[in-house]
Amino acid sequence: MTAISDRPVRPKPYLMQNQIQHYEWGTRDKDAFIPRLMGIAPQPGVPYGELWMGAHPKAPSAVFVDDQPVALDRWIAEHPQELLGKSVSSRFDRKLPFLLKVLSAGEALSIQAHPNKAQARQLHAEAPEHYPDDNHKPEVAIALDSLTALMGIRPVADLATTLSQYPEIAEFVGADVASRVQAAYALSPQKQRDTAKLLFTTLITRSVSQPDALSQTIAKLSHRLGSRKREPTEVETLFLTLQQKYPSADVGLLCVFLMNLVRLSAGEAMFAEAGVPHAYLKGNIIECMANSDNVVRVGLTLKYKDARSLLEILRYEPGPVKILGGTSVGGTVVYKTPAPEFRVSRFDVAAGANRHVSTAGRPCIMVVTAGEIVLRYAGGHEVCRRGQSVFVPAILPEYSIFSAQPSVVFKAEIPVR
Repeated sequence: MTAISDRPVRPKPYLMQNQIQHYEWGTRDKDAFIPRLMGIAPQPGVPYGELWMGAHPKAPSAVFVDDQPVALDRWIAEHPQELLGKSVSSRFDRKLPFLLKVLSAGEALSIQAHPNKAQARQLHAEAPEHYPDDNHKPEVAIALDSLTALMGIRPVADLATTLSQYPEIAEFVGADVASRVQAAYALSPQKQRDTAKLLFTTLITRSVSQPDALSQTIAKLSHRLGSRKREPTEVETLFLTLQQKYPSADVGLLCVFLMNLVRLSAGEAMFAEAGVPHAYLKGNIIECMANSDNVVRVGLTLKYKDARSLLEILRYEPGPVKILGGTSVGGTVVYKTPAPEFRVSRFDVAAGANRHVSTAGRPCIMVVTAGEIVLRYAGGHEVCRRGQSVFVPAILPEYSIFSAQPSVVFKAEIPVR
């Protein structure tokens, strides 16, 4: 890429060149969503999992400065106040604090959780080969078409029903644990949390210490479900399907019965705080997170699993998942989360509409998922088409967004405190 020091920051939007992550669970061939979004032909058989838009050192975007690509992370390091603004640069150690993604899941991601900041620092210090940075990773997932996912631990009453319906799981965790779960529905929220923790801790600990027993449990459950005459439930179908890919002792196959199965429609979202177990199963989403790639995995993966660390960072509060529909503010749908690093909004630009925007001295990244927009600023304009993204530096005080056709734009920025 081009040298940085001779590339001054001008008050204008910058088109981005982003990197694709070819994770195995990504969509492929005719179903490959990311190539279709970008208007490119997918390579045969190659999975397209994520499109990264940001300045994470693993896969930083480039911005086009005088038609030359410049690595965004290095450019920010050279010009933090012009690109981030004085306040953001000071608050977030001269780094862009968020990472925006398009994620396309053709099959299940691993069951995972993300550490909080203190836990991330410890994990990075102890095992940097598995935990590449020392930052936490709260994240929001917004469905572009639909998303099926596992998120959080089911309510205790549902856990009790599950252990009754699937005695193989109850036998694996033991009669004492199963009976305590059965009796916990009438207890206080704290006692219910303690019971959920006991169940998950026992399940995961025994899966590590007794892999043969776990394999036998999975085989017995699979045989019983597969030999019944009635149609399997959605969760049972998920279990049987995943077992074909993970036929060995993978505790994630049992976790699917204990977690909330969530379905999001287009425009709906959910937020994963640190420690909340989750796994995206299928769908195309906009995802935004703190600028981190830390993932603690326990199941449904052939990658590194870290049961000990997962048990330490998990949040064990059982209950249903809160679905975010977004809050409409002046024609813009804002997905509010407690994360200080990012706020995501979506706006539909009607044909012929012209929207004025003030940056308030903060940067943003916008990605167009439908149509085409023109960003007009003092001195020029920049066209951003479907599948493209643009970085707006803090040094640009204001601009306008015009579209000659109906367009959809997602915007990630740092919320005002």
